[in-house]
Amino acid sequence: MLWYTKTKIALNLIHLLVENFFMSHSVKIYDTCIGCTQCVRACPTDVLEMVPWDGCKANQIASAPRTEDCVGCKRCESACPTDFLSVRVYLGSETTRSMGLAY
Repeated sequence: MLWYTKTKIALNLIHLLVENFFMSHSVKIYDTCIGCTQCVRACPTDVLEMVPWDGCKANQIASAPRTEDCVGCKRCESACPTDFLSVRVYLGSETTRSMGLAY
């Protein structure tokens, strides 16, 4: 019985790891972006880039044109200096309500 329980736990863990690795992630940029480029510099897979935008002081905003390359590390979220995270990474099956998207 103990072997069965340990095996089941191990298989569930493997399933979760594989599911998160192969599921697509979405990266959303919110209207609180101040155009500082810190998220772009923090991304290890170059998913993010800055694009021209007149809606903020820096006249640029982060964009995520290559979300298929996102590994879900959330370094962009950690690097964001705004009070509200301007960059959010949603892993695979996470569901959330969107706040006013800028781009």
